[in-house]
Amino acid sequence: MSGSFHRTSEPWGYLPFFRSQPQILSFGLLLTLFSSFGQTFLISVFVPQFLTTFALDTAQFGTLYAAATLASAACLPYFGRLLDRVPLRRFTLAVGLGLALSCLALALAPNVVVLFAALLGLRLTGQGLLTLTASTTMARLFVSGRGRALSLSGLGYPLGEGIFPLGVVFLVHGVGWRLSWTILGAVIVLVLLPAIAWLLREVPANSGPAPDDHLGPPGNFALLRDGRFYALLPGNLFLPLVLTALFLYQMPLAESRGWTTQMMATGFIGFAGARMVASLLIGPWIDRYGALCLFPFILLPLCAGLVILALGSAPWVALLYLTLAGVSQGIAGPTMTSLWAEIYGVESLGATKGTVATVGVFATALGPVLLGGLLKVGVSFSLIIVGCAGLGLLAVGVSFLVRWRLGGVSVEVPA
Repeated sequence: MSGSFHRTSEPWGYLPFFRSQPQILSFGLLLTLFSSFGQTFLISVFVPQFLTTFALDTAQFGTLYAAATLASAACLPYFGRLLDRVPLRRFTLAVGLGLALSCLALALAPNVVVLFAALLGLRLTGQGLLTLTASTTMARLFVSGRGRALSLSGLGYPLGEGIFPLGVVFLVHGVGWRLSWTILGAVIVLVLLPAIAWLLREVPANSGPAPDDHLGPPGNFALLRDGRFYALLPGNLFLPLVLTALFLYQMPLAESRGWTTQMMATGFIGFAGARMVASLLIGPWIDRYGALCLFPFILLPLCAGLVILALGSAPWVALLYLTLAGVSQGIAGPTMTSLWAEIYGVESLGATKGTVATVGVFATALGPVLLGGLLKVGVSFSLIIVGCAGLGLLAVGVSFLVRWRLGGVSVEVPA
């Protein structure tokens, strides 16, 4: 397979860039938007109903959900290899159908076993495969516009976070949780699947990556034997490891600082806004200088936010810490996907991204366990946050060293 889908010599503008390929860019944004159906922030709306219906306590449901998440993550490398080989239209329609069936299974679940299977399906197809397909497709089909393509498609995440939870709350109160999941499944069948078929109607069945310059493509298992992969992991995993833990324990953190729930809610508005703005701003920089040049800077805003959080307890600290965390989160998505493409090429990008996603999910599962254990033995939040900031700066140092060893200097991406 050869031939990239799009190249552009215009280094900054988004509007002309979108107009050049509106269908494939809309496809990426649509997938990230509908990935919300398998994301924790949406599923969490139904947790009280799950606990009552299936006679579960919070610990039991947490274990069930964690098991479903980890099982879905373990499947991602396999499906990533399929994404590299199966025509994009066929693969994405199959994933969308799997998401719809998972919604229906959850709506009809008679017991905990089916509940687990449905949650596994939602996490795999929604949170896992729609996200994987969107980012891999944008990185594969765009070359000099890769950063902007990933930034535009990534807008679906904050849009979903802003649109779906409130709408689902009203839906549950109006028709109940089971019919709500039936309606969500119907939306996938009536909106997502036809949109995928239409948006990809002009994409050739064998459309694939261009043979670009990179530092050597691995096989799916060869990746795990590549020292570069492990050298890049600290910069890639620190963000989900730390933020997942701090977000899960945000209320104990707020109590330790004397902050109200309203202060934290305001901080998360800053997080979402900063994430969206940072994602849009970083795209053109990736296109001009390359992800390998930029990725060591991903964690610097978060590290600054952690230092401020460790040293202060004023109300504005919550907003500033979460805003800086949002900047790092917004930069990370487009930059890291572009980085994997630059280093390993795009021929096996689905398998590479699948493996990275699996490791990332295990990191998000590990973070809350570590933080909860430290709090249980009496370690203060201030000391924990200082330690996190120190580890973050160490990861930044490793990232700069890796960039230097791989020759990551400021380089114009060819048009």
